[in-house]
Amino acid sequence: MKKEKDYIDFGEWMQKLRTENNLTEAEVVEKLGISDITEKNVKKWERDLEFPDLNTIYKISELYYVPSEELIKSKEDTLKSGINGVNKRFIRWLSMILGISMYGTIILCRTIVYIALVVTLIWFLGIGRQFTG
Repeated sequence: MKKEKDYIDFGEWMQKLRTENNLTEAEVVEKLGISDITEKNVKKWERDLEFPDLNTIYKISELYYVPSEELIKSKEDTLKSGINGVNKRFIRWLSMILGISMYGTIILCRTIVYIALVVTLIWFLGIGRQFTG
């Protein structure tokens, strides 16, 4: 899916709406008034790690005065964003677990991949020497 110039992921949009309305995650939970929604859910929505169900989207729409159709479309566009979206969600998830920035997580992941490649290359070269005598 080709992203438009002003495209914003669902999670980024949720975070932007919350901060523009000067709300904390706890205040969002309170204002939504849905018993099984917690601050953890709000944080996951903002990182595109999970998405709210349709009933919750309608409540979010009322809370932020945004048409529910736009929220649903944003959710669908984010889900359709392909492998880049999967990578972005993975990096956000990993950065949340590690407690470091997304940029730091990207650098860490690249470093781990490069080290794994070097170790694999060294291992294969060692194996090749055993077979050639």
